Amino acid sequence: MKRNYDMKRGILAFLMVLGMLGLAACDADSIDTTRGELPDKEPLENTYVSVRSQFSPVERSVVYLMEGTGTTSDPMYCRLNRPAEKNLNIQTAPDESQVEIYNTKYGTDFLTMPAANIQIADDGQISIAAGERISEKIKVTFKADGLEAGKYLAPIVVSSDDVAMSDDGGILYYVVKVRKPEVGDYELDPVNTTVFYVNTSEYSPLLADVWVIAKEDLMNYGVPNVWERTYGNIVNLRVVQIGYDEATERAMLVLNSDIRYVLEHADLHIRPLQDKGRKVCLSIEGGNTGLGFCNLSDAQIADFVAQVKACLETYDLDGVNLFDRNAGYGDVEGMPAMNTTSYPKLIKALREAMPDKLLTLSDYEEPTEYFWDTEATGGIEVGKYLDYAWSGYMSEDEDVQILDPWGRIDQSEGEMNGMMFPVNNHLRKPIAGLEQSQYGAFAVPFYSATSSFNLNMIGLMNLWVWRMLGWSSNNILMFGDLITNIQGEYEGQWNNIISTTLMVYEPDGMDGMYGYGVYISHNSNGNVFDPNTATLYYGDYAKDW
Repeated sequence: MKRNYDMKRGILAFLMVLGMLGLAACDADSIDTTRGELPDKEPLENTYVSVRSQFSPVERSVVYLMEGTGTTSDPMYCRLNRPAEKNLNIQTAPDESQVEIYNTKYGTDFLTMPAANIQIADDGQISIAAGERISEKIKVTFKADGLEAGKYLAPIVVSSDDVAMSDDGGILYYVVKVRKPEVGDYELDPVNTTVFYVNTSEYSPLLADVWVIAKEDLMNYGVPNVWERTYGNIVNLRVVQIGYDEATERAMLVLNSDIRYVLEHADLHIRPLQDKGRKVCLSIEGGNTGLGFCNLSDAQIADFVAQVKACLETYDLDGVNLFDRNAGYGDVEGMPAMNTTSYPKLIKALREAMPDKLLTLSDYEEPTEYFWDTEATGGIEVGKYLDYAWSGYMSEDEDVQILDPWGRIDQSEGEMNGMMFPVNNHLRKPIAGLEQSQYGAFAVPFYSATSSFNLNMIGLMNLWVWRMLGWSSNNILMFGDLITNIQGEYEGQWNNIISTTLMVYEPDGMDGMYGYGVYISHNSNGNVFDPNTATLYYGDYAKDW
């Protein structure tokens, strides 16, 4: 026993010697650690505060503004390195003087974001309750008033009589990128509502920004075109999926690396589309996990809707397109069966959470086939919560399909007038609460040059008869995933499919008086619109990241 006692006494003596040596070292090489006088220093010793954006783990964050009167907001919060011993009050404010210090330190040339263009909610006051480490988020709003295009720095500093600053000085540096709007030279088509899909695993969304349609007078050679317009009113970006987290049983919004890159570089890949009036949306589909829109619990719906809303707000997107395909219902052991109320509940929840966002639906196979039956949907009239719905049948393995939920197509009359059936292989019923004017009845895939559907043109010719007989109730034009000029079997199809569709779809497209040429407004090789030479080179707008 005495031996153990001596050991303990020896350890204690050793620790005391170390302490004395440490104090001696501090006296010999003093380091200024003063962080301000604190009223209650003892309980707050070694407690420091830092300030962060919700969307950045470090002391820098980036926001974007459009030159003119644009505004943008970002959630900001304070955090401690350990729980607060008491209630803490912290003040935040912009500090223009920090810009020169930052530029000198890092060799940058940021412009100074005027403090007058920055507004912090709650007069910049933030509180952290005793026992907590992280404050509530407050909104920082940036205004472009009076600013020219350029890169600005907006330092937000924190101060407090209650707590010391962290090693980074308690500053959050916002890089504010102000850009000129890219208006373009051509009007966005005011007559048709054209819907494009872009697969960001292959292409930049800028591929949707280059299409120029020229209505040409074929009877008067050499006269100016009747009009020139850009197309693509709604651009749906993919691949975005609904996934499943086994550990938490959450339905997850899954952004693959390509779509995430595009969103994080929205100023390059998305804003030029929006500048011209296009609506840029996320198209969400299944992820082959066995969980999809049709078998979610109420808790999963609420959680998933919150994720979608946060994503759209974070990246300033215009809406969401729901395309329930590839979910893998029934293929994954342990996943719930499909039901007829989950999907309608999701649609209703999305609309209620985002009343100002575009909400569209791809009508496709079993997931949407019962939307006409409000008894099956739990009393929800799905169409009342949608801006548009359209055909999800855009496969290269079948001809262009004309869906007829309202039963307007008369097969005998169509055959008598030149319509070549079958073109309606997918029987659908009207979505309850949706007007015919909101429903796109067909979608055109980009067929290969050698495809029989492209060579025979039965489906496309049927579009002409369908329009001529007055069975079309709107001007919604749907296309599958856009393609660039691809050497091989798809060569030339980037413009052939669209020009042929317009020829048979426009009221005067088949009378021999006018032609509809497809050109581009610009391309990555520097070409600008010229009806004689403009084209896409091989691989233009293929992803380069």
